[in-house]
Amino acid sequence: MEESQHKQLEWEYGVVDLSVNSTTVSSNPAILKAVYVNTVMSAHACPIKDDTTSVFTLPAGSCAGDKFDFEETRFITSLVVDPDDAATGNITLMYKRLGFV
Repeated sequence: MEESQHKQLEWEYGVVDLSVNSTTVSSNPAILKAVYVNTVMSAHACPIKDDTTSVFTLPAGSCAGDKFDFEETRFITSLVVDPDDAATGNITLMYKRLGFV
C-alpha cells in the first residue's frame, strides 16, 4: 500500500463536557456512528458540526441514557461539538478518524 493511500482506523470514543464552549473531537475527517448522553443535557440544543457547518443537533434536555444513531455519517473536515456557552451535560461520541498511512 502506498503511503498516500487512505486508511480507515478503528472505532474510538470521545467524551465531551458540554459546559465547554466548543470541543474538537477530531481535527481530521471522521465518521460519526453514534452519540450517547451520559449526563442529562440542559435546556440548550447541541450542534455537532463539520468544521463550522452544523450537521446534526442533539435536542435540548436529552436524558441520560439517550442514544442517537447517525448511520456512519462522514464529516469531511473535522468533528466538532459546539454547544451554547451556558449548556451543561456530558456526551460520548463513537467515531472513526480517517487518515493516511
